Amino acid sequence: MTSLKKQTTRILDWFFPSFCVQCETPVNTHVGICQYCLTDLPLLDLNKHPNLLYRPDIAELFPDCQFNNLVACAWYRPPFDGWLSQLKFSNQIFYKNVLQQIITQQLSTVKARCEIWPELFIIIPLHRERFIQRGYNQVAQTWGDCLNNEDVKLDYLHRHKKTDAQSSLTKAKRVKNLQDAFICHQNLAGKTVAIIDDVMTTGATLNAATVALKKAGAKQVWAFVTCLTPLGR
Repeated sequence: MTSLKKQTTRILDWFFPSFCVQCETPVNTHVGICQYCLTDLPLLDLNKHPNLLYRPDIAELFPDCQFNNLVACAWYRPPFDGWLSQLKFSNQIFYKNVLQQIITQQLSTVKARCEIWPELFIIIPLHRERFIQRGYNQVAQTWGDCLNNEDVKLDYLHRHKKTDAQSSLTKAKRVKNLQDAFICHQNLAGKTVAIIDDVMTTGATLNAATVALKKAGAKQVWAFVTCLTPLGR
């Protein structure tokens, strides 16, 4: 960090103090949670299972995955579910900082454990009408800054079919709802590609995106998500 940037940060911290979302102690403007509370969060152990498809309980919970690797930060339960909901539906930008801290930490952990790494990163797109209605893609908003050192492609995957909201559907209807929802016109022959979403509930969205990318020639597709929905949610 340059001296000018450090000075600017100090000024912002002085006039516009930020506080940890958990314990409310003062934190720097670019973070949302203090290091003590970050350490206490119940994150998924990616040191032990850098590919969560090899963790027995998760493999049993999601038996029909079309993608090859699964990386997630935490279960979709408090406090993560509240933070994601506030960001997604109320555009509460403050929660973006804490989620980015978590994502950055988990990405660093899994990258250090993997012998290969995706060549391209693709954020799951919204349908054009939904994007216009909401005004932003919360996944891109959260993950974008965490992927500064990666090759992120924003136009490789298109959601050309307008689908119903997944949250209101059963597992079978989610799969049918997303059939042929995505298309990729790029040549991905032999590439390892990552797709990114915020919450994985049944895996239907990620599976549909994976099918489109493998049709385009992708050798492997990895799924990165902020949270996994536990059984019963």
